[in-house]
Amino acid sequence: FPLGFNMTETKLDEIKRGIDNGADEIDVVWNVTSFKTGIPWTKIEIAKCSKLAHDNGKILKVIIETAYLTNEEICDACKICADAGVDFVKTSTGFAPSGATVAHVEIMRAALPATVSIKASGGIKTKEFAEELIRAGADRIGTSSSVKIVSS
Repeated sequence: FPLGFNMTETKLDEIKRGIDNGADEIDVVWNVTSFKTGIPWTKIEIAKCSKLAHDNGKILKVIIETAYLTNEEICDACKICADAGVDFVKTSTGFAPSGATVAHVEIMRAALPATVSIKASGGIKTKEFAEELIRAGADRIGTSSSVKIVSS
C-alpha cells in the first residue's frame, strides 16, 4: 500500500497479519503495472487474496486506482476482480492524482455483478458529491470529511 507493487506473498502475509490482529475487512491495492502489461498474474494474485480473506470469514476490497485507468480498463479491471471473488471494488487509495468520479462509478456498476459492491473513495468532500456517487452505484463512501458531510 499504496502502490500495489508488493510481491503476492507479502500481500498474503499482510492480509494474514491483519486478520490475526482483528481486521474484519481487508483493503488490497492491486498491481496496476501487472494489469497494464496484460499478464494473467493480476487475476491470480487477487484470487489468492480473496481466498485467504474468505477462508477466514473476512471481506476483501480491491483498490483498482481508477485515476490511472481508461474507461475500458476500468471495465476490464472490474471483471477481473469479480471473477477473482472480491467483495468490493474500490476506486482509489487517495494517493493518486484524482479520486472517485461519478463516471467511473457508473462504469464500475455496469461492469460488476450485483454481488460485488463498490466503494467510492478519494476526493469526496461534500454531501452532494457523496449522494451523486451513491446514485451512480456506490455502496459505500470512503472519505476523511465524514463529520462535515453528515453535519451538512
